[in-house]
Amino acid sequence: MSSGFEYVQHPRRTLPPPIPSRKGPAAAFLPGTFHPINPKNIAANHDQVLLSGWGKFVRFLLVIAAIVVIIVGINLILDGVYGFGTFSTSQMYRFATDPLIGVLIGILATAVVQSSTTTTTLAVTAVGTGLVSVPVAIPIIMGANIGTTITGMLVAFSYMGERREFKKAFATAAMHFWFNVILVGFMFVIEQLFHPLRTISGLVAAEVAENSGGTLPTSSFMTKIFDPLVNLIGMTGLIGRINNEGLAAVLCLVVGTVFILVAVRVMSTQIRTITAATATNIMDKVIDPENSLKATVLSNLSSFGLGLLFTLLVTASSVTVASMQPVAVSGRVKPRPVLAVILGANVGTTVTALFATLAIVGDLGEFAVQAALVHILMNVAGAIIVLCIPQLADLIIKLARSTESLVSRSYTIGLITIGVLFIVIPASVLLMYVFF
Repeated sequence: MSSGFEYVQHPRRTLPPPIPSRKGPAAAFLPGTFHPINPKNIAANHDQVLLSGWGKFVRFLLVIAAIVVIIVGINLILDGVYGFGTFSTSQMYRFATDPLIGVLIGILATAVVQSSTTTTTLAVTAVGTGLVSVPVAIPIIMGANIGTTITGMLVAFSYMGERREFKKAFATAAMHFWFNVILVGFMFVIEQLFHPLRTISGLVAAEVAENSGGTLPTSSFMTKIFDPLVNLIGMTGLIGRINNEGLAAVLCLVVGTVFILVAVRVMSTQIRTITAATATNIMDKVIDPENSLKATVLSNLSSFGLGLLFTLLVTASSVTVASMQPVAVSGRVKPRPVLAVILGANVGTTVTALFATLAIVGDLGEFAVQAALVHILMNVAGAIIVLCIPQLADLIIKLARSTESLVSRSYTIGLITIGVLFIVIPASVLLMYVFF
């Protein structure tokens, strides 16, 4: 080509149109995405973007910028709460005080934004700013665990061209769904009766706060670094120029929330791109595509560790589940190791919200840590239970197979059912609860 760039041919895709001369790679949103290499056929599961050093550097800068935006967003929400009044803002969340409604809020919010990390981060931030209490946030976090499973199910529909492949791909996503449904159902009842998650997380968070003088150890540092920027944007800055103080406070809450939504998405996308090759190499070392015997001897522990590490690299459990679908379709690995990878992914996705608590200043930071720990404890406990009880793992696999058999009969009905379960039912119940 005249531009000096050529494309790697994916076996299931056609080559894009030639790049216009003197314009460079039109699709290269960031430097380092395309390389002048000879086109060749590569396996679908090895189709990945290789980045130059400059491309990685730019993406690392974006990740750092996203972290800064998340911190600013958290503090803007805090600024809005103080400007609007904690009692007044808490009224916006009054319908979440019903635990079942909280679960539905978590399901709906996560299904809409396609990220449990975003939902849990916002829930943790709401606790840290006094908008909601830890008991109110717990059901929302539980609902986020279920809502995030919609992504894997939707990705499975990319295999619609071949029914057998679709069934295997959807079974992988269904394992993610049924594990989280069983986990949330069990933990929800136990938590409402005995409050183990709230108690254990509260003890740990109190210990952290006590050892740091009553506030999080990062509070002083965060205040010095980010207060000038927050003051420039928030109630004493640009937003504060609005004559109506209540409207300005609400706008602070909205802007802070949007900052977090966008920044989490940008951070996850860029980290996923940076670590794509590394994550794939880790997968290949544990599950050799040329020797399926290795997959049969994987222990649950090593598969769990793989899912945990993979998700830490890409910061999204749904990405891990989607990455396992080609493996399941190829028949290289049995359902048990795939389920163990999913268990590890559920634990790995909890880390981001815990990191977000470091940006929260003030005395309520202890409760934000407590809410983040609830997410971790719940998923760790669920993973241990399933790993230690083979019969429960078998039940999840059986339910997943039954689900994929039903959905594979009609793709249209399957899609409609998913939309009804994750969007229509939660939204309808919430609307009826609020207005009636």
